[in-house]
Amino acid sequence: MSQNPQEDASTQSQATMRIDITPAMLEQLQQAPVATTTARIARGGAGASPYAGRPGGPAVIRIPSAVARPLGGEDFQVLLQSIYDAVFITDPAGAIQTANARAEQFFHSTRAEFRKTNIFDWLCGAERSLLDTILGTLQNNRFVLIQALCRRTDETMFPAEISVSHLKIGGQQHLSFFVRDITLRREREERLQTGFNALQNAGGGIAVADVEGVLAGYVNPAMMQLLGLASAEEAMQHRFDEFMAEPALMADMLESAQQGGTWAGELEMRRTDGTPFFAQAALAPNLNPDGAMTGIVISLVDVTPARTAQQQLEHYATQLRQKNEEMEADLRMARDLQYAFLPAGYPAVSGPAGTLSFAHVYHPSGLVGGDFFSLLKLSPSRVMVFVADVMGHGVRASLVVATLRGLLEQIAKETQEPGEFLTRLNAAYCRIFGRAGELMFATASCMRIDVAAGAIAYAHAGHPLPIVMSADAPAHEAAVPEDVLGPALGLFPDAAYAQFAAPLAPGAQYLFYTDGLTETRNAAQDEFSEEGLIHSLQAHGGTPLDALLSAIVSDAAEFGSCTEFEDDVCLLGIRCTPP
Repeated sequence: MSQNPQEDASTQSQATMRIDITPAMLEQLQQAPVATTTARIARGGAGASPYAGRPGGPAVIRIPSAVARPLGGEDFQVLLQSIYDAVFITDPAGAIQTANARAEQFFHSTRAEFRKTNIFDWLCGAERSLLDTILGTLQNNRFVLIQALCRRTDETMFPAEISVSHLKIGGQQHLSFFVRDITLRREREERLQTGFNALQNAGGGIAVADVEGVLAGYVNPAMMQLLGLASAEEAMQHRFDEFMAEPALMADMLESAQQGGTWAGELEMRRTDGTPFFAQAALAPNLNPDGAMTGIVISLVDVTPARTAQQQLEHYATQLRQKNEEMEADLRMARDLQYAFLPAGYPAVSGPAGTLSFAHVYHPSGLVGGDFFSLLKLSPSRVMVFVADVMGHGVRASLVVATLRGLLEQIAKETQEPGEFLTRLNAAYCRIFGRAGELMFATASCMRIDVAAGAIAYAHAGHPLPIVMSADAPAHEAAVPEDVLGPALGLFPDAAYAQFAAPLAPGAQYLFYTDGLTETRNAAQDEFSEEGLIHSLQAHGGTPLDALLSAIVSDAAEFGSCTEFEDDVCLLGIRCTPP
C-alpha cells in the first residue's frame, strides 16, 4: 500500500475512484454478533422431545433469527467506505468499532485487526490520557484537530492530520477519527521553510516587488540593510528606483522582465540616508502558477569594496603610468646624455710609428647602460684610452658613468701615467660612492699610446684584458704581469695601481671590450667566451676596423640566437697603420 493519497489514487484506483461495496460484503466485513430467539418446548406436550425433563437433556433450543444490520446501517457504511480520508469509528474509550478501506491502505492492516485495538495504538507516542483532553475539548467544540505520527503495521510512519468528532449511531455515542496523510504537504512545507530560511539568511539582498517596482512583497534582512530600511512596512512605501542613482534604468529593467527575460548589471545606489554604494543587480519576472507576471524579483550584491578597490587600482595605475612616462622621459634624456659622453669623433693621433684609427660599437641592454669608453688626447702623438664597465645597468649604472666621465677630464690634467691615473680615479670613486652605503664597483682598462716613441703603457682594474693582433702575431690576449692586475674601482680606497710598458708593434690592433659580449649564452648555456671573440677577430681580421667590430657583434648574436644582449656591450678597436 502507498503511504500517501496521491500515490493511492494512481495505484489503487478501485479505492479512490470507484465504490464497489455490496450489502453482502458489508455483512461479512461487519461480523456483527448474531441475535437469537429462545423457544422453550413444554415437557410431554405434543411434539415434545423424548429427552425433555431428563437430567442432562437440552431444555432450551436457540434458533437464529435475521442477521443484525451493520453499524449505522448499510447507507452509512457505503458513505464511510467512499470517504477519501482514513476513518475510524470508536467507542468513547477509543476502542475501534469499524474502519473504512482507506484506513486499511494507510495502515497496511485489516478491519478485523483494527477491531482488536485502540485508536491510540496507531498513534506514535500517544497515551490514553490524550482521550481525556479530546473529550474535554469536544464539550465546547464540534471537532478537535490534532497532528501526529501514525504507525503502520510494518513499523513505518507517516505524518497525519486527524480530525476527531462526536458521532451518535443507533442512539449510542461514538467517536470518529478522520486521518489525512500529510506526507506531501509536510515535504512541501519543509522545502518552503528551507527556501525561506535561505532567503532570510542570504548574504545578498532579495526583494519581491509589484509590477510597478514598489517593494510591496517580501524583503529579506540583507536587502533591508543594503537599502537602509527599518521594517517591511517602511519598504512598502518605496519604489526600487528611488534607491537608484539613475532611476531611468528602471524602465529598461521592467521591460526586460515583462518580456520574460532577466536584467543584470551594476548599479550605483543610494540608501535612505543618502549613503552611496555599488551593487551587482539582477531582476527577473515573478510568475504565478498560470505563468502570468505578478511582479518582479530583485537581487542585489554589495560590490562597493570591490568597486572601491578597482577605482583605487585605476587611480594607482594612472599614477604609475604617469610615473613611468616621467621615468621613460628621464631615461631618454639620460640616454641622450650618455651618448653625448661618447666621442662624437675620434682624435687625430700620428707619429713616426704610424697613424691611429678608431672604431667602436655600443649596445646598452636598456635605454641607458653602465659601459663606456673615453679617448683623451694628450698631445698630437699621444692618447689615453679608457674603457670601463660599471656594475649592473640602468639608471644607477648611468649615474656612475656620468660621475666617472667628469672625473676623467680632471685627473687627465693631473697625470698622464695609466697606473697613477687609476689610483687617483679609484680614490675619488670610493670617496664619492662610499657614502651611498651600497657597493658600486666598476672595472676599467687604461692604456696610453705614444706613436712618437712607438710605445704603450697599460694599467688594469679588474677589466677583461684587451685582445692584441699584429702582422707578426695572431690575435691573443695581452700579456700583462701579475703585479699589474689590480682590483676593480671602488673596492679598496687605498689601492695603488701599477703599470707596464711595451713597444707599439707596427700594424698592431687593440680590441677593448666589456664582458656583455663574451658572456652571451646559447641554448646549451655555453658562453661565447674570449676564445669565440679571438676566433671571430681572426676570421674577419682583414676587413676595415668598423666592419670588423660589426662582424664580431653579429657572430656573438648568432651564437646566442638573440637580437638583444642581456648585458651592455661595448667594443673599442684601435689600429696603428704604419707610415
